[in-house]
Amino acid sequence: MKTLTVLVPAFVLAACTKDRSPFVPEPEKKPATQEYSVALVARAPYTASQPATAVFTVAAKAGYHVNPEYPMVFKPEGQSGVRFAEERLKLTWGLKTPCGDKPDDTCAVEVPIALTPEKAGPAVVAGLVAFSVCNPQHCLIEKVPLSLAIDVK
Repeated sequence: MKTLTVLVPAFVLAACTKDRSPFVPEPEKKPATQEYSVALVARAPYTASQPATAVFTVAAKAGYHVNPEYPMVFKPEGQSGVRFAEERLKLTWGLKTPCGDKPDDTCAVEVPIALTPEKAGPAVVAGLVAFSVCNPQHCLIEKVPLSLAIDVK
């Protein structure tokens, strides 16, 4: 019996800028694609009945940029122990990282998502995030489910 050995090359993914942005995306449910990576990141502390924030991050890759004309939306789904102000939250960009080769384009963005933990203990921030990334030829409109486990004090 023959054994087949497959070597998988390791790729180092370059950011759109030469310097490092102040955040490192940590993908949750959706793996990184060739066009973008996404994450839902905790911004502790989380205290019961106190307003708090989680942060959605999207980083465009391979000649793409985050589309500023597409309205980003977070639709809570499957969350546990947290509540949101609305059933569908319109998201406003926070920290932006310009693309190194095209400084007028944004290659990464942090987007705060306001929430309120309901009680102490474990909770889950979850929902569907809609966003768009574009390159000179076309735009992708994505809806990605993400979730994040948090510890509420």
